[in-house]
Amino acid sequence: TPPEDSLVNAVKQLKIDFPEYGIKKIAAKLAEKEPKWAVSEKRVKKVMQAQGLTQTEPVVKKSGVEDDPSVPVSYIDPTLDIASISPNIVAKMVDRVTGKGLFAARDIAKDEIIFQELPFAYFPSWEGFSMARQGNACGMCVKPLLRSSVLSIHCSHCNLTYCSKACRSHAWETFHPLECTHLNPAIRPFLNFCEGESWSAPMAVARMYAHIILANQRGELDTVLAHYDAFATVNQAERQAKETEWIFMEHPTRELWAKARSLLAKAYNPPAKKCKITKPLPEDLAKKLFEDEDTFLNYLGKFNINNQSGGMYMVQSHINHSCSPNVCIEFPGQTQYKLAVRAVRDLRKGEQLFETYVNPRWNKETRVNYLNKSYMFQCKCPRCESD
Repeated sequence: TPPEDSLVNAVKQLKIDFPEYGIKKIAAKLAEKEPKWAVSEKRVKKVMQAQGLTQTEPVVKKSGVEDDPSVPVSYIDPTLDIASISPNIVAKMVDRVTGKGLFAARDIAKDEIIFQELPFAYFPSWEGFSMARQGNACGMCVKPLLRSSVLSIHCSHCNLTYCSKACRSHAWETFHPLECTHLNPAIRPFLNFCEGESWSAPMAVARMYAHIILANQRGELDTVLAHYDAFATVNQAERQAKETEWIFMEHPTRELWAKARSLLAKAYNPPAKKCKITKPLPEDLAKKLFEDEDTFLNYLGKFNINNQSGGMYMVQSHINHSCSPNVCIEFPGQTQYKLAVRAVRDLRKGEQLFETYVNPRWNKETRVNYLNKSYMFQCKCPRCESD
């Protein structure tokens, strides 16, 4: 028979882990977790009543508010095996506005690397992209290369260089057959347009669309779409409507969006024959991607609110913001490609991970305005509440 304080702590932790559970389910889960304990459901009920834990919370499966399109929509991807990436973390839905979050699965010490991750989709800085096109960097991870390196691997069509077979294979599986100017000359006007505008987001959207087309070719469409759909999503028009100058900029901005969408559709729909895409996208999906403005703007917004230095990271994207973060984002390699999340203080099991989306040296007004415009939320972290 466990002492009262041990039982209370165990019940509290279970209620944190399973806020939707009532007395009966908490008692059953306790028996499963502590098989050597002899605890009746009646005693569990007494503890929960004394601690004010009897109220159940509805299970939030998807974030978003029906009458407020500025609230990003997200959900926990059931096809994503987070435990295979790191046993140190678990994903949970926080609420309908905050969406999902990442929580410590055990006590974590300060300076411990919690997990590392490669991007699901990636478009580098324009400097890195230009270096890759000139043969001075890897065409996937933009790792700097020496022209004379005998280890370099090339695309057999456009002679783009890669630092390894793994990078070439990943680029080929996710975007390069459609971005290769020798296989798909129709992509050139789109590339030139984006480069002329120094506009990375539509290039990232093009790579996401290419990933979807190539996944369909391999029979992996549902999985790849589920991964992209699970990223927090907000329409780019909703983001820009937050800006005071939007009333003057809306018309030219929408013209820019329309031109990018038109050039991308000409390049990808349908793909050039040399790309050897023999399995067309389902008709309704192709129409959605290439003809529907909102779908294009949702992918633009998806990239803009999720990317870390050009990368879309499936696990890291669960981490919410605080102006007093408990983790930081680092890039341990030669480029901003492979990402690492490090604890900046000790974390207790069950504690939510928070990074900062802002420069923490900014004053409160600057932080609040930036977060409201860029990430569509009013920060209510402890620092902002007390500052």
